Amino acid sequence: MKETTIAGTVVRNVTAELFQPFTISSGSHKRLENVLLGVRTKEGLWGWGEAAIAPHITGETREQTFSNLQKTAAWLEGRDIADYFSLLTGLEGRLENNRCALAAAGMAVLDALTRSLKIPLWRLYGGRPSKIRTDITVVIGTEAEAYDFTLRMRKRGFSIFKVKTGSDMDEDFKRIAAVRNAAPKAEIYLDFNGAYDVRTAERFTAELGKKGVIPGVIEQPVAKGDHEGLGYLSRKLKVPVCADESAYSVADVVGLIKKKRVTAVNIKLAKFGLLRAREIWALARAAGVKLMMGEMLETELASMCAAQFAAGLGGFDFIDLDTPLLLKERVMRGGQYISSGGVYDVAAIKTGIGYIPRKLP
Repeated sequence: MKETTIAGTVVRNVTAELFQPFTISSGSHKRLENVLLGVRTKEGLWGWGEAAIAPHITGETREQTFSNLQKTAAWLEGRDIADYFSLLTGLEGRLENNRCALAAAGMAVLDALTRSLKIPLWRLYGGRPSKIRTDITVVIGTEAEAYDFTLRMRKRGFSIFKVKTGSDMDEDFKRIAAVRNAAPKAEIYLDFNGAYDVRTAERFTAELGKKGVIPGVIEQPVAKGDHEGLGYLSRKLKVPVCADESAYSVADVVGLIKKKRVTAVNIKLAKFGLLRAREIWALARAAGVKLMMGEMLETELASMCAAQFAAGLGGFDFIDLDTPLLLKERVMRGGQYISSGGVYDVAAIKTGIGYIPRKLP
């Protein structure tokens, strides 16, 4: 048995409380409830991956994901991480219908591989990482809550605020105004999570313009199946229109690009897994489409994996990797690689992803 052979595995739940409910137009979370996969090589090195579960967005459940990762763990045992590409392609078919599990399994394999090679994960994606700074999300809530949160985050050094919208137009206007008042010089992104129809989204953006608010990007303004609506808004609006829920496969992205229906695409590892995510990066770059690096509710483990992916490859216009900063407690161990102002110090990572669970097997 080679020293890079997977000799042991573990699957476990990870739970963390949030400072406030993460409420968007399609649902709300009071806590992070994800699943971890760990793989141990014969040389005693562990690699870890995180499945970020978002039932109201993808339909995936924790129970389904835990079960699928247990089966995946059994399949991985005895296989060699040196043949990592074969492992990653094998995982694609096995976890086609559970993409967050696919992401976790790919992370675990590549974390173990890069730890074995004594290199950081980002070196697989580029020779010199770019610096990245995340936005911070203002969830759906009251006007006062939006103002107070923005003021606190501005004092911590945040300069980009992503405002969740789509529950009520009047309330959305009030919360956006509160963000602007609390951070007058900050950039504002909007994320509708597919809540509005095309005409409402167009009218909403026009009204914002009259109030002097020009978003840096508008994410998923219409329902995920309304590709024509995305195309209309991409042509009509002067700001980038980003597909998130509408971009769930390589084929989705090819179609959106071919028919010129988006000006930006949100890459989330929990949607695509690592192999497909890189292909979508390449497609978007080739077509001149802007890129956002996003995430579901994730700990430092999955967030840093995404950050290294984005920083290594480069070319990302928008970074939305803020959820570790919304957790009450740290459930991962690692260095202080994420500043309180949302800057990821990817270059400081020495090996692997850089984070491991606080409680080890």
